[in-house]
Amino acid sequence: MLRIGQQRSAQFARAITSTASQASRAYTTRPNIHSSGTKPWSPSASWVLGAGLVFTGVTLAAQSPALGLSNHVVFNDSNSSASSGMLFSLPKIFGKPEPVKQEDIVLDSDLTITSWKQQEQDMLIKAPGIMLWGSNKHGLVDPTGNSAGIIQIPQRLAAFQGQVLRDLKLAEDVAAAVDENGNVYQWGDGFNKDSHSPELTLANRNISKVTICDSKLYGLSKDGTRVYVLPKVRPTSGPTKAAVEYKASGPSVWRYVGLGGKSEQHDPMTQLPLAEVLNKDERITSMASGKSHMVMVTSEGRVFGSEDGLSVSLIGGLEFRNAKILEVACGEVHSLARDDQGRCWAWGVNGFGQLAQGVYSHANLKLPSPTLIKDISGMDHSVSSDSEITSGCIKVAAGGNTSFFVIKDNNLFKTKSAGMGQWGQLGDGTYTHIQGSLVTIAPLSNLSEFNEAENKMKPIGIHDLAIGNTHAFAVLDNAIVKGATSSESDVVHGRDTLSWGQNTFYQLLTGKRTNKTEPSHAVPLDSDTLRTAAAAVAAIAQGETTKPKNTMDPRNRLQLPAAQPLQETSSKPKKAKNEEAPLVEVKIAAGNGVSAVYTSFV
Repeated sequence: MLRIGQQRSAQFARAITSTASQASRAYTTRPNIHSSGTKPWSPSASWVLGAGLVFTGVTLAAQSPALGLSNHVVFNDSNSSASSGMLFSLPKIFGKPEPVKQEDIVLDSDLTITSWKQQEQDMLIKAPGIMLWGSNKHGLVDPTGNSAGIIQIPQRLAAFQGQVLRDLKLAEDVAAAVDENGNVYQWGDGFNKDSHSPELTLANRNISKVTICDSKLYGLSKDGTRVYVLPKVRPTSGPTKAAVEYKASGPSVWRYVGLGGKSEQHDPMTQLPLAEVLNKDERITSMASGKSHMVMVTSEGRVFGSEDGLSVSLIGGLEFRNAKILEVACGEVHSLARDDQGRCWAWGVNGFGQLAQGVYSHANLKLPSPTLIKDISGMDHSVSSDSEITSGCIKVAAGGNTSFFVIKDNNLFKTKSAGMGQWGQLGDGTYTHIQGSLVTIAPLSNLSEFNEAENKMKPIGIHDLAIGNTHAFAVLDNAIVKGATSSESDVVHGRDTLSWGQNTFYQLLTGKRTNKTEPSHAVPLDSDTLRTAAAAVAAIAQGETTKPKNTMDPRNRLQLPAAQPLQETSSKPKKAKNEEAPLVEVKIAAGNGVSAVYTSFV
């Protein structure tokens, strides 16, 4: 069997070694001493130099593609104990290769673009959980307290080993996760200074999303009808029984036959009064929060907000309320929204230009009501609101005092930013403290790739943006998935993930500590580049000679697995014969100096 993609290195090595050994014996054999007493011959320096050049030339010629020797063919059944004779080796090297039959050729899969699987970047699909890295000042990365203040190598959080999450949020000094059953866990010294370990704080409420403010945590139920309000700081006596031991009981079956029966048990946990403001069948679809405020968008495109965790108010003037809002995002003290016409709105504090209202001035220092961003033009108003957005904003994101917008323009995608860029988080290649006008992030704009199936270039969009306080990640929408159904899907490679901004705590996953003013590829979670100096020195001391992988190599970059069926494990119950496995993917999150990837339901 012949294999394409490998060198005849072993054959060359044997021939060249035997040649070198014979030449060495010829040059070092002691000459006979004649009885006449003449001075024995010894090679001069020029003779040795000339012989070395000749030998080097022969060696290079033996490996030259021009001679037909580097034909990328290896005989798997070749005799490893080939003769070392000079006359035998040279004809074998310089001889014409034997003809290759087509049926005897197989492609070398090691050289095809399957490096994503080779690097096992789907480890979080095979073994779900959370991996974190960056600042451990508040015990978010390693709650045990056994690690240093900075952790540059991603490590698993043992408490969530084998679990698929619904959501994960990283705040400055506290983190919150929603497990696959909808239970909420919190950890970090902002939650409990005595123990940083994850602790169950809300159970049996079927939570799907959480968001965190300075003093509160909000949890949205999966059906979108309830938003629970929890204290960010752990109560002195621990989570209340009402929070973790409550079990909802549905109405008695006797009620349906007219014989009375108890009604549904009252939930004692604090909730936002949504029943007073939502219309019939209206639901909360998503929410976001800043330092001391939170906003929610409903299935009807309305936006509500809360600051005290007790009351809810409808946001915006008449024009904003008449728009159908699809998405909201919050920075520390500002908020963003986009509507179904591709337009963007901003309100709040504009101290660093994060509201994208143009040149910074005292006149636009604060905007109490949602205001259109004039630099982002939406679709023609004649287009039906039910149609897909063909031009305008299709994604908003915010973190700290910086705002981000993904804009669709002529079937291409551009990513723009505004606000604070002191750490390079604007992504435009500059360190700018105040940026009131939109700037373009070139590495995330006008991207395209050749689609072999359709035989044409296709644009690459932005699948997700994870924005921390001063750093960010962008996940490209360039995964390749084969298969018609979820049970048949096969991910060829994942979504490229780029990072930029502050990197003081190695939160960008580049293996270095340098801040990045433009997005660049993060390295794989298990890359040799991420090893600490001590680990690298220890490996060398043990005889390791393998060089670290080139981080600029496209086959050595972080690619997050796209949606695929959850694999069965001993800890996961097997599905029924005709029941498809749920789809899961790997998402990325960013906080204040800390980052994470986790397994999530689609």
